[in-house]
Amino acid sequence: MERGLLEMACNAVSLKDGVMSYQDFENALELASRCKNYTVRGTVSDEVISNAEILFGYKFSEQTYNFLKKVGYLSFTGHEFFGICNDDFTGDHHGNMIESTLADRKDYQLPREWLTIYFFDDGYYGYLDYSKLNKSGEPSVIMAIYNGREYEMVEKVANDFGEFILKCVENKRERN
Repeated sequence: MERGLLEMACNAVSLKDGVMSYQDFENALELASRCKNYTVRGTVSDEVISNAEILFGYKFSEQTYNFLKKVGYLSFTGHEFFGICNDDFTGDHHGNMIESTLADRKDYQLPREWLTIYFFDDGYYGYLDYSKLNKSGEPSVIMAIYNGREYEMVEKVANDFGEFILKCVENKRERN
């Protein structure tokens, strides 16, 4: 894959040594709220989150759970982080991490451990990879593409969801 595609999305999210702290995750959400065209869904109930975990087949990590609990879904100019957009999981899957994941499992055999969280461009998506958890129990963020037969992981782009959001927010703020 051309390196330019990832740079377009997050200006080459760099991997940090160690694990991003929960405080940095909180920082990412706070900084995102100051970005142009900031949009969130709002709080998602514990019941809906529990239903989402059942459908996904994995218990969400702390960052994923709190992302859903606090904002539900997040977008700002040039970035859209999938979340839960409706409570019944029966509608349009655009921007909905559970519906997108389930549709791609059914239609394209998306690996069961991957949770859709981001669209980069040209068919490249960002996923939380629940098959590889860090010391804090957080999945890494990977970029992958469906090649017509199967999904190919292109690269690991962040150690966890918070690091990924923070790098995208910092990149957006630097450009404005």
